[in-house]
Amino acid sequence: MLVSDVNSPSITLSPAYGALAAAGGAVSLFATYWDDAWHTDIGRDTALIPPHLALYGSVAVVGLVVLGWGLVALARTRSIRAALRQPGLLLAGLGGAVTLAAAPLDAFWHDAFGRDAVLWSPPHMLVVFASTTMAIGLLAGLRPTRRGMVEAALSAVVLGSALMTVLEYDTDVPQFSQILYLPVVLVSGLLTVAIIRALVPRPYAVTRGVAVYVAMRLIVVAALILIGRSTPDLPVAVVGLAVADLPWRGDVARYGATGAAVAALAWTASALGVASQPAAAVGVVAAPVIVVGVALVLATSWRTHPVWATAAALLAGASMLMLGPVPAANAHDPGQGQPVTSVQLTVVGDGRGNVRLDAVAPDAGSQLAADRIVARRGGQTLTAPLDEIGTGKFTGTIRLPEQGRWFLYVEFGRAGETVEAWLPVDSGWQGTTSAERELYVPAGTQPPTATQIGSGATIYAVGLILFGLALIQTRRIVRRRRDNPA
Repeated sequence: MLVSDVNSPSITLSPAYGALAAAGGAVSLFATYWDDAWHTDIGRDTALIPPHLALYGSVAVVGLVVLGWGLVALARTRSIRAALRQPGLLLAGLGGAVTLAAAPLDAFWHDAFGRDAVLWSPPHMLVVFASTTMAIGLLAGLRPTRRGMVEAALSAVVLGSALMTVLEYDTDVPQFSQILYLPVVLVSGLLTVAIIRALVPRPYAVTRGVAVYVAMRLIVVAALILIGRSTPDLPVAVVGLAVADLPWRGDVARYGATGAAVAALAWTASALGVASQPAAAVGVVAAPVIVVGVALVLATSWRTHPVWATAAALLAGASMLMLGPVPAANAHDPGQGQPVTSVQLTVVGDGRGNVRLDAVAPDAGSQLAADRIVARRGGQTLTAPLDEIGTGKFTGTIRLPEQGRWFLYVEFGRAGETVEAWLPVDSGWQGTTSAERELYVPAGTQPPTATQIGSGATIYAVGLILFGLALIQTRRIVRRRRDNPA
């Protein structure tokens, strides 16, 4: 059966179909990391590449579970309003619908404003908000199980969806200032902890969800290694969220300690080289967060304030060391426009940050004028001259000062416009690598228009409203369960 018995006070999602939805969510998580690795290692491709197909299929499975749940609820209640009052169904339905709607919206965005590979672009973030809301709805509507394994699996899906906000940091392709990594992890993680604790009233609910999520991420790493793709960082900082399950004296101490634990683990992982974020960038935020978190634990007499006050205090503490100007939020990839021709790129690294980039474009050599080499990573942009050494042959050398993966571009002038191609390269890499890439006209290099700004703000607003509804509905569901215990 898709739902619980008719005599139940509410029409809940059965554990079997909850497990199916969790499995779909896990495959979606893997497909998203696979897709990111595909675009980093290979470049852009068609809509029907394997990671896209895996992502579409997994989302379709979860959508069918939500659709079946909604149809059964409608048949049982014979009222749309009554069906949508079932715990979690409204959230799962809205989240699923917006996730599906985001696909054509993303295509429209790229057609109107240029193709991009930036996760924080409005259509992409709408998917993050919507998929997180759908996962929250499934967790909220699940019929309780004896061992809590399905709850843990769906909790992991909620956590995985929320932490998609830092996917590009976890995969060492930061688009924006790396100082922003830890604040986003803290906000996403603490909100997820609050949601799991509210919807799964059993001991160690957060720890179980974190354990399943970490297992999922380890499987992702192993699978990507097997297929020869770039792998994400190990989720060390996320383990700190389990601190929320310890017997703290009040929510302020609980969330203060949890934030401090996440910050400490993130900083440690960066310092040890386990995470790709520079320890200095993480430490700018981690140090004050740890101080504020410990202070909140000590101030256990402050009990009357909700978790939101704690989150605000953590962010306020972090801002104390962030008063200086933050680097401009420039993505490594401004967007791809019209393709021109293919170019053979060869990168030679000496292991000390000195990199030579050779480019061969025999089909368009006479039409290309050497411009420059550009290296981009996390809001930083470095440039170096590009020299022509023969017809259709170019070379240039640049020094990369910071460890991590950089995107190395070769830029040419052609008929009054700029064309470019790129390869990812690690600053500490030693050796030679070569690949054929597409030389294209960059899109999105002009300042955003009022239409683009307005459209982006509207899309973000829809996503935030949807997630806000999820928080409101979560509070209502918890209150209803407390007032009407089974």
